[in-house]
Amino acid sequence: MSEFKTRAIFGILYAALVIASVYFHAFGLLALLVLIYVAGLTEMQRLLKATDSPELFTTASIFGVLALWAHLSFTQDFQNNLLAITALLILALFVHHLFLKGSENNNVRLPKVLYSVIYLFLPTSLAITIAYTTGSWEPRYLLGLFFILWATDTFAYLTGMTIGKHKLIERLSPKKSIEGLIGGIIGALLVGYVLSLFWSILSLNQWLVFALLVAIGGTIGDLFESSIKRSAGAKDSGNLIPGHGGILDRLDSFLISVPIIYFYLRFLPNI
Repeated sequence: MSEFKTRAIFGILYAALVIASVYFHAFGLLALLVLIYVAGLTEMQRLLKATDSPELFTTASIFGVLALWAHLSFTQDFQNNLLAITALLILALFVHHLFLKGSENNNVRLPKVLYSVIYLFLPTSLAITIAYTTGSWEPRYLLGLFFILWATDTFAYLTGMTIGKHKLIERLSPKKSIEGLIGGIIGALLVGYVLSLFWSILSLNQWLVFALLVAIGGTIGDLFESSIKRSAGAKDSGNLIPGHGGILDRLDSFLISVPIIYFYLRFLPNI
């Protein structure tokens, strides 16, 4: 099977899994976010060259999954206490670190774990809060975010391949161009417009701002993960998704877009 066919088939399967997980039930979203969090931690462990700290990453995985479950199960109580949950998770890492053999000589490892936890846990837990923006289960905000991210990536790729000449930030991502960025933003705005026709949860102008923020945040997230991979000397973050790389390769844009959209929705009136 050619690389293009492999990429296309698994891209469709990935999109179908995301849509089904987000749309049909809250616990489907939880399963998706747990996969993102745990697989992402595993990939970050490798990229940050912290494979000699399995106990810390295992602890981060366990407490992170429990915190995500708590945030979903008790959304109304925990909605405004996200930092408290994160603080408890980080505290658990510190306490566990104290009991590790030779922990007094391994303090350089803990920051890598905390870095990974913050990078992955905050966006995944905020995604749950976005799904409860109206006070009840409302998956269309997250679905809209994913649709716009996919449109941004597709339009940026096609535009960059056809007319891309001016590099965006070559030292981080040699293939990204300014033309591709503009094309991605145009694609995002087009999808934002289409969403406004079918989903009245936001007005046309609100959807367009939503789309613009997702496109910008997604580009930043892509470049950020590229910087991590470049530091690690890695082409991909992993090989979980054939033809696409690891979970971070597919969701780097998501991880930065989610906090931006979370704050955007919180400041909108009548939501």
